[in-house]
Amino acid sequence: MEISPETTDQVGPSASGDAKKSQGFTWYAPWSRYQAPSVDLPSDGNTSVNSASQQLIDQKLGPSVQEPAVPSIEGTGATGSTDPIQSSIAQNRTGWMSFFSARAMAMRSITYEKEGEMEVMDIDEDVSAAEGPGNPSLPSPAGTQDPSAKETRPPQLPSASGRGSPIAVEKTDLKQQQKATTVTTSEASVREVVVRQSSPSPSKKSIVKTPATPPPPNVVLPTWEHIFHVPPRSIIPEAPSSTLAKAFKSVTEALFARNESSAEKGKGREATCSPYEKALPRAWNVLGDNGPDVLRGCQRVVVIGVHGWFPGAVARTFIGEPTGTSSKFVNRVVQALDEFQEKHKVKLTKITKIPLEGEGTINRRVEKLYQNLTSNEEWMNDLREADAIFVATHSQGSIVSTHILDRLITDRHIRTKLNATVPPGDVALSPQRICCLGLCGIHLGPLRYLNTNSLLSPYIQYFESTAARELFEFQNTQSAISTDYIRALQNVLDNGIKMVYIASLNDQVVGLYSGLFTSVSHPLILRAIYIDGDAYHSSDFLSNLLALLLRIRNAGLSDSGLLTHLSEATAGSLNGIGHSTPYEELGTYTLAINYLFLANDGLEEPTELTTESFNALTEQNDYEIPWALRDLIADDRVTSLFSDELVGLRDAFRNWHPKTAIQRDLKRKLQPIQRLSASMISGRDRSMSKL
Repeated sequence: MEISPETTDQVGPSASGDAKKSQGFTWYAPWSRYQAPSVDLPSDGNTSVNSASQQLIDQKLGPSVQEPAVPSIEGTGATGSTDPIQSSIAQNRTGWMSFFSARAMAMRSITYEKEGEMEVMDIDEDVSAAEGPGNPSLPSPAGTQDPSAKETRPPQLPSASGRGSPIAVEKTDLKQQQKATTVTTSEASVREVVVRQSSPSPSKKSIVKTPATPPPPNVVLPTWEHIFHVPPRSIIPEAPSSTLAKAFKSVTEALFARNESSAEKGKGREATCSPYEKALPRAWNVLGDNGPDVLRGCQRVVVIGVHGWFPGAVARTFIGEPTGTSSKFVNRVVQALDEFQEKHKVKLTKITKIPLEGEGTINRRVEKLYQNLTSNEEWMNDLREADAIFVATHSQGSIVSTHILDRLITDRHIRTKLNATVPPGDVALSPQRICCLGLCGIHLGPLRYLNTNSLLSPYIQYFESTAARELFEFQNTQSAISTDYIRALQNVLDNGIKMVYIASLNDQVVGLYSGLFTSVSHPLILRAIYIDGDAYHSSDFLSNLLALLLRIRNAGLSDSGLLTHLSEATAGSLNGIGHSTPYEELGTYTLAINYLFLANDGLEEPTELTTESFNALTEQNDYEIPWALRDLIADDRVTSLFSDELVGLRDAFRNWHPKTAIQRDLKRKLQPIQRLSASMISGRDRSMSKL
């Protein structure tokens, strides 16, 4: 209630009670009942002051924020029971947000004149000054106010006796009015700019994006240089001599034998190659053949693609349609061939694409794909006239492709160094250069846990096809299907066909031992590992250890079973993509193409395929890892060829910080590698224990 000057002297105890009652009619009464009681200040009878303040606020809010109409209350004054704010919200629910858009209205109170006069709303200017710059409210700049309008007065708290003194109110009002005017004048302009220019969220154009760190690259290890430009492949073996020359050399060495120092003996052992090492293919530039034509007369190339096993309809609903199609493999090989031609400045005359599609078991796929190939006359003509044949496969397709090559050799559709016999009267043709790339081949079956998992095993048994269940038979090299596969592989290798096996470090289906086919050994088999940059880093200790073990295997030496023991620790999660990423990487195809064109075929005499019995269902004893590491370092041939690499592994072990529990356990088992020293692995003192 607005108190007029005429009634000031008549205000008694009931005035204090009326002031307390009027607190329920403030604008925030629907939300808070805990406002401190206030007493309305006496009015001078001029209502233009409050009207000017109200008009100024309406101008600041603009047409978009309208003050809701407050119904007049007649006859009741401050003692009426109707709340104007609640009634306005009930009548116009879309306008209630206007009370929250301006924080300068936070301390408004509605008072009433005498009956028949207009309502007056008082604005507390001290609230804006008390909020400070950290709590801006809707500004009311003093420069825009009407000069004739008086400053609004802050409410006066009641005295301890419950009665407000008009004289004290006037004195206090002058001081507070001067203080409020100074504060609001300096802050109003600042708050006005904030209200007009503030934005709820920064503009996308104003955000400065920091350059993202490039992801680590995907790599294929070991590299071409680490395979063919280091011993033993960098050592040129002596040409085989006749029987008479061998006898003369033996007699000469017996008659003119001389003592050699231990150092000379060490050098002699390093330069000596075993029969297996002599049969290893070597790079043409290492042999001294650095001609400009790296194709060596090759003009026509046939590229055959064979996809792997495709999951059933139930699994496809979760993992999607298969992406490793035969057409993709063929196209990736052609892309790698284009880069090879551009790099070496050569040109192929014709490249024939032969994608072979078909699903089913191993024997069914071999029959179906072989029939599709031989029934296409155009493909068969290009196959017979080709100078080189490249086969790209994945997973189950690695086994299928080996059987198809075996059939093509038996039926003499392709020329090798053993079946390239020329009938009388025909023109002799040179043998074709053939290479087969097997990506994540399932040579020794899937990972063991896939067959023992309580969830996956029933699904594979009852929902998947016979082709999926057949893959687990390759886990035992003594099974009939595995024995037949090894027989076909022996025939393929005897005919001089190069095989490249590349496994994935983060494969969730095929372990390293299976993708690399560790149970067999032959000079024409080249092994490598694909490392996804998102999963591992090329400088990681585990990556370097695996790369060294593959270099040892490519040299014809034993890895002491470490690759098999490390397979479980490097297997990917079941929902991963490590089984599919290698065929997306162009480096896997580049390594096989270099092996086809930039290296010879080794010795002409065929070497027998060496096989070891293996059963993936037999659980591995991880406590054999320290002993396997000890056997590896105790091999004199390994230390003589890879002593520097072993020292580098010892140094990298200190900086290896595995993140998974299984790899941390693996680190504890490989801890003895820190006890190595350069003298221990030099190979010069055979009597010294290396661990």
